[in-house]
Amino acid sequence: MAWEILSSAFLLFWRRMGVLLTANLLWLGLSLLIVTWPAATAGLFYLVRRIIEEELMADPQPATINDFWIGFRTTWRSSSMLGFGDLLCWGLIVAAMIFYGSNTIALLNWLVGPITLVGIAWGAAQLYLFPLLIHRPERKPWEIAREAFLMAISYPLNTFSLLLTAGVLGIAATILAGPILLVFFSFLAMLQTVAMRFILAQRGELVLKLSPDQREARERIAAKEERR
Repeated sequence: MAWEILSSAFLLFWRRMGVLLTANLLWLGLSLLIVTWPAATAGLFYLVRRIIEEELMADPQPATINDFWIGFRTTWRSSSMLGFGDLLCWGLIVAAMIFYGSNTIALLNWLVGPITLVGIAWGAAQLYLFPLLIHRPERKPWEIAREAFLMAISYPLNTFSLLLTAGVLGIAATILAGPILLVFFSFLAMLQTVAMRFILAQRGELVLKLSPDQREARERIAAKEERR
């Protein structure tokens, strides 16, 4: 399934590289301010979801760069809370590893192993945090974080193969730098969103892609609404 996710993400990214390049540049610029990084990330993922809805679900409303700003404005509060909570969790994990790893009581040193596993699982959960935030806007940030964590440990083979892929791509992008970084983060957002959709489709929560008949029916409905 990991290969299917990667190929689907690349195809969608290739088809809409123009708008995703612009969104990537906006994300880079806003992330430099640090405070606006969570909202900018949410805006990027919101745009990616709109592209998927247009390309795969026959949404008659075309995805544009304006969707980036819609996501930025509508989710800045929840995305900021999610980002702060994420950093807090990382801080607690690192602090616990340092405390128990340097403790003079040998028995407590054994806790480093389980805490490391929690850290790895939390790192894997990063794949699903922002895609879920956009997909479930009605939920609270801590509920999003819990679902992302459970999703990561419930689908370990798929999650960690994608995490490894993202890591390899990240190393390659860092080494090559230059033009690659202009589109890299948009591609990661596409990859993460497609991965989440595949898992939700396995659960029966959504359809990955409309059939030709379903697409035709939706287009007919959209055409009738436009004539009205």
